[in-house]
Amino acid sequence: MLRFSGSSYRRDGMTNITAILNLHDEGLLAGPSIHSFEAAIAHARAQQLAVESIVVIDRADATTKAVFENLEGRHKLLVSDAGDPSHARNIGVAAANGAYIAFLDGDDLWGYRWLAAAHDFCIRSPIEVIAHSEVNIIFGEDSLIWWHADSEDPEFDLDFLRVGNYWDALSFAKREIFIKYPFKKNDMATGFGIEDWHWNCVTFENGIAHRPVANTVHMKRRRSDSQNFRCRANDLVIWPTGLTLYRWKPMARHRSDLPPEN
Repeated sequence: MLRFSGSSYRRDGMTNITAILNLHDEGLLAGPSIHSFEAAIAHARAQQLAVESIVVIDRADATTKAVFENLEGRHKLLVSDAGDPSHARNIGVAAANGAYIAFLDGDDLWGYRWLAAAHDFCIRSPIEVIAHSEVNIIFGEDSLIWWHADSEDPEFDLDFLRVGNYWDALSFAKREIFIKYPFKKNDMATGFGIEDWHWNCVTFENGIAHRPVANTVHMKRRRSDSQNFRCRANDLVIWPTGLTLYRWKPMARHRSDLPPEN
């Protein structure tokens, strides 16, 4: 089921960014996330960027559905019945018109400068890049700070990526990257999943750098009933890739300070 609202904001026929908010069962917690979502969009538009906004809801509870329906007329609204964040993200990507795409989950928060800063970072980058916040502030049932690694840094530790996730799902990148490398669905029955980590490995293996944007922050809520915790509770492991199976070696183009391959 698809429902569209007037949310497109274009200049000269081009949409610079599609901002995608994913809702599941966040209930009233989605309220601050929506405010964060709209504040970042407003700031980006004030910087003369054309921003389209999409909200995807996936198998939500009654409260979250009510919050979602209240957004009619403010954003493009899409309904998913996948029961998995990977497919819900892919639905948003398929409906997007922006040259770049940014994700926000329904219980997390963007810094208001995020969209404008990430767009500026990406268009200035001399290499293909996926942008992440410089730091994540984790709150809720955990309290910690998560600094995002730079895959272009000479001290970047590839072996850590084989056993742990360097970057979260709130990424910013060209739409064509998300089209070429869609998120793979979590499969609780077989024990494989962790879609954001898997996607990070796949894109990195294919020569795309993952880089933090200086002076940007995301605030991420930890909940015991989140998808992340459900994956942990079911002992899911990452879908295999060449990197995790140790069948892949980094190519020179991953590091801008190295010469190109012959």
